[in-house]
Amino acid sequence: MSSNDSSNKSKRPANTLFKQQQLKAWQPILTPACVIPTLIVIGVIFIPTGLLLYRSSTKVLEVRGEYPESCKNKSKCEIKFENLNMNQPLYMYYELTNFYQNHRKYVKSRSDAQLRGEVVKNRNDLASCEPYISLNNSEQNDPNLFYLPCGLIAKSIFNDVIILKTQSGKLVNVQKKGIAWESDRDEKFNNPPANAPGIRTVPDFKDEDFVVWMRTAGLPTFRKLYRIIKENLNGTYVVDITNNFDVSGFGGKKTIIISQANFLGGQNHFLGVVYILTGGLCFLLGIIFLVIHCTCERKTDLSYINNFGE
Repeated sequence: MSSNDSSNKSKRPANTLFKQQQLKAWQPILTPACVIPTLIVIGVIFIPTGLLLYRSSTKVLEVRGEYPESCKNKSKCEIKFENLNMNQPLYMYYELTNFYQNHRKYVKSRSDAQLRGEVVKNRNDLASCEPYISLNNSEQNDPNLFYLPCGLIAKSIFNDVIILKTQSGKLVNVQKKGIAWESDRDEKFNNPPANAPGIRTVPDFKDEDFVVWMRTAGLPTFRKLYRIIKENLNGTYVVDITNNFDVSGFGGKKTIIISQANFLGGQNHFLGVVYILTGGLCFLLGIIFLVIHCTCERKTDLSYINNFGE
């Protein structure tokens, strides 16, 4: 046997049903008898489900307080929430608008190795952190000049201090532990050794405010959990703010939100509306197709399918 024959033979696929593309297959035939009932059933299931989800969302109480104009020129300001009557569980969020955490360069600008507590000594291994890698953008491969952690996400961390208290000045019982995902806090973040070289910009990599911020949002308007409120709120409350996070550079706004939660989370009508619209559209199409089928019925010829392949 020549070498060409041997080469050609080795390129032939094995004589199996899979490699010869002879596996049995089934393809549904979209006849009116199966399409119309399917659309109607989807509508009958989705519409009540959407109404239930929407109703559950409307029962979630939520109050919002946007930072007043006076906050722009002051380091200290406050927001007042009056006549609250909210029972636990309660959560306090901060919301930012016009902040694009989903920008490709911003999302990439981090070092997961650093965040896991590893000591990175080669500047090339921090290339993803551009343009915030080392002091004064130094090109030197000197670990003592590296930011720890590097990257734009860590550099731009939300650092306003928010304190919730009663009108008389008594601090409300809030909890910081538990605001971050447990998998993030325990598996993705760890502090580097105390003697690790670098310019430490975040004191504690496992700090839950930091961990929450590092999980980037997908939309330019987003909220992040700040504290869990451990008591019922009844009456008037004041939010004392130390205004450190400047939003004027990108035309953004800041808002404090206090919200209850249900089995789906906070107040969000999106899922219920999607279910209602999808179910309504399917039900409407099902009825339209049914009317057309009853008034303009024609015989379905499946002979070409039955004879296919003969």
